[in-house]
Amino acid sequence: MSTVKPEHPALQAKVRCFGSKAALTAEATYITQEGGVPLAALNLEVAPRQGERVEWKRKIVLQLGEDDLPLLCCVCLGYLPKAEFKRPTKGITIERQPGRIYLAASQGSGTGYALPLPISQSFRLGALALAQLKKQSVCDDEQLVLAALRGAAALYKG
Repeated sequence: MSTVKPEHPALQAKVRCFGSKAALTAEATYITQEGGVPLAALNLEVAPRQGERVEWKRKIVLQLGEDDLPLLCCVCLGYLPKAEFKRPTKGITIERQPGRIYLAASQGSGTGYALPLPISQSFRLGALALAQLKKQSVCDDEQLVLAALRGAAALYKG
């Protein structure tokens, strides 16, 4: 794992995606591990949309760290058809569909938001996720990171 000094939150890379009923912000961030070592991560924030307005106060937030980020990358790259990220009270499912990636978030009973990510937005989400994964890795060689992802995808039982 590489040690990187985290950027100020306002300067961290973000990808924003807007569907007709929901919106997604994926933001590069860091988790502080034991010993104070920062680990690259990705926050996924999904919120409902009413017309042109996104209700960010009602967002569902999940942070993807070293266990989840490789799975997100595998779905974005087409190595896996689907991945689920579950927490005790909430979760996000991301699934490949023809011409898009479909993302659904849920929290508690009855709260759920979903949106399709067309090819351009899927590309930007995948690129940001891969950039964060590379920061987590002990390897600077992109080809080795991709090979490791293919191997990890073969182990996933979803």
